[in-house]
Amino acid sequence: MIVSQLHEKDLIKKAQEGNSKAFERLIKNYDRRILDMLLNILKNEADAADAYQNTFMKVFKNLHSFKGNSSFYTWIYRIALNTAYTHYSKRKKVEGVFISEYIDDVIADDSSSEDIFGKIDKREAVRNEIEMLSVQQKSVVYMKSYEGKKFREIAEILSLNEGTVKKYFHRAVQKIKKNLDTKIQTVNCAFIKDKKI
Repeated sequence: MIVSQLHEKDLIKKAQEGNSKAFERLIKNYDRRILDMLLNILKNEADAADAYQNTFMKVFKNLHSFKGNSSFYTWIYRIALNTAYTHYSKRKKVEGVFISEYIDDVIADDSSSEDIFGKIDKREAVRNEIEMLSVQQKSVVYMKSYEGKKFREIAEILSLNEGTVKKYFHRAVQKIKKNLDTKIQTVNCAFIKDKKI
């Protein structure tokens, strides 16, 4: 059950005073969304479970420092994201990727090479390109496309200015488009060569 903002403030105050039941209520309000985010970024259940546990240990340990300058969810989300970055950098390679319908829509179809590109699984190609992004770019793409967050909200979570977040997102999209165009041309050349033979 989602608690109201007024009730949440009361729960935060009680939790900061050491009330464990109030803390549990606060966590229950957001734990599923935080776990989903960690799974989508880390793509590994064991790592996501570790990051989830570490996130809420940090939340508990640092609860006294929450001053209400941002929403409680934004504060938790930022801790979870930083924890995910730590796990990601330790592992270096993440298995799988999250897929973005938004990115699928953004990448323009090249009608002249549609038949050629059909020889490649477009969705899989997009997945592979997203996997090659930096973890920061992945996070921005995930929050923007999967969670539907506004650039302003993402900027607040990442403690960046809105312009930087937009730059991360647009560079990620351009990088994906450029790499896919290169792959289309490579397949196109190979296809033409095969036809000549």
